[in-house]
Amino acid sequence: MIKINVNYSDNFLARYEQHVVTERLLPSFNDMIEQIPEEQKEQKEQKEQKEQKEQKEQKEQKEHILELFSDEFIRELVLCRANELHLKIIAIYDHLHELSERYCLEYYLKDLELTPVEATMKITRDDEKEQIRLVHRRVVADLEVLSNDRQSKLLPSVIDNMQDTTIASEVKKQLKLINSMKTGTYDLSNEEVNLFSNWVNEFSGIFNYSAMSRVFGREITNSLDLDVCPYCNNEDIETINEVGAETRPDLDHFFPKSKFPFLGLTLSNLIPAGTRCNQKYKSDKSMFDHVHPYIDGINQTTLFNFNYIFDEGRNIDAINITINKQNNELDNNLELFKVKECHNKNNVKTWFMRLEECYQHLSNSNPEFLSAILDDDDLIRTLLQIDIHESPSKEQYQKLKIDALNYLSGRHYEISG
Repeated sequence: MIKINVNYSDNFLARYEQHVVTERLLPSFNDMIEQIPEEQKEQKEQKEQKEQKEQKEQKEQKEHILELFSDEFIRELVLCRANELHLKIIAIYDHLHELSERYCLEYYLKDLELTPVEATMKITRDDEKEQIRLVHRRVVADLEVLSNDRQSKLLPSVIDNMQDTTIASEVKKQLKLINSMKTGTYDLSNEEVNLFSNWVNEFSGIFNYSAMSRVFGREITNSLDLDVCPYCNNEDIETINEVGAETRPDLDHFFPKSKFPFLGLTLSNLIPAGTRCNQKYKSDKSMFDHVHPYIDGINQTTLFNFNYIFDEGRNIDAINITINKQNNELDNNLELFKVKECHNKNNVKTWFMRLEECYQHLSNSNPEFLSAILDDDDLIRTLLQIDIHESPSKEQYQKLKIDALNYLSGRHYEISG
């Protein structure tokens, strides 16, 4: 919801690169590469063909990884800007399909044609049953092509099960399973995880966020200097540094590290956020169709509207705060982080009701004085309790407060950047 202005010092960036990348990440990555078994130079003729094939694949695997993950690429990955994150995801997952299949099935299956409607269609009538079978056959054919092209670990057994299915109810169950994979709600079983190479399963541990955050977590939140969650402009996330009372907000991974482990240490992927937004509302959602707060946020367009429900009187139960559609991906953020619901809390509606009462009293008793107040930013702050120069990153509900003032006054005050 709120755009964050990122301004890390050169000193911090140099120390972060030295400690995180040079001293920790690069050695760990190189150790992982060394542990990938490679084809032996001297092979005994009696070696089984399967073993030879596996060794050849392992050698090609190592070469394929090194082709992308140069030392320079890893440095860029950790220090890149927010508008480059999606490009990094594409570069890695389009190059190393085994990684995307292991960590982000929804990306792996992004080109598969299957809609949630098709996966949940009714199968009551005979024509509906035939229709879902047609979809099923199409999906199986597409999965076969994808599996062969990318040497899939998971799909062969899935395809085998699907090919043995002809009963409409079982077909529907299979399509729902594929749809859960495609929409990012499917969790791999331990048996499925074990299908992947050791280096793939160990890959996430290389980008050790926990170790990094113990060293730099507080410095990151201090540098960004946020007092309010940028996702909702609601929850208090102020960093406290006093001895004995130390606390800092969660550092959310905008692109979650569970699905994009290689972004676990990337500074532009770390967002100080409220616990509710981070752990409850966002969780491990991929965020492909959402706005990154380091890139964009709400603007001067009116977001909040204020209405009273008829026959309820003037009380907080009668106030209904609604949100205007922004007609862009920001709408997805507003929905995901429950911005409407968070701004319909009793304390927010009580604040608005008191502001409106004060405003109406001034309007009825001394309209000239009210006009003078609205012309003076200091009087607005002291008498109406709205600091129009305060940033939403420092003031809870700041966008709502500005919109409320504009709603009552008919003027066009703007939020501060």
